[in-house]
This record gives sequence, structure tokens and C-alpha cells, in this order.
Amino acid sequence: MQGIIDMLVQTPAGLLVIDFKTDDVTAKETSERAELYREQLELYGRAAEAILKAKIIGKWLYFLKPGCTVEV
Repeated sequence: MQGIIDMLVQTPAGLLVIDFKTDDVTAKETSERAELYREQLELYGRAAEAILKAKIIGKWLYFLKPGCTVEV
């Protein structure tokens, strides 16, 4: 798999992985659509932990069109 983490935020508690999505969805559809990206964010999280030796404390998708976030 190949990909680029859109945003990685370092906090005192650990790392947050944030990925932006341009899917044409409504706010109600974002949770269901997020499931399609779960594996991608899991892999991003594992890679960031291994490289930076820091704990992942959250993985979030931000759907641009409805302006909604979903934790995965």
C-alpha cells in the first residue's frame, strides 16, 4: 500500500492521525463512509508509531464537503 498522511499532530499525550476526504457525502453518511477508510488509517497509525516511536491516541477523518469529522 502507498499513501501519505495528510496531517499528523503531536500532543503531549501522543499522536493524532488526520486524513481529509473529498467524498460527495452528507453529514449522515459520513460514519458509514468512514468504514471504507478504516484500514487505511490503521496502517497510517502503525507506520507513524513505528517511525516516531510514539503512541497513536486517535485517528480521524475529516470530510470536507459536509465539514464533519469521524473518529475511526
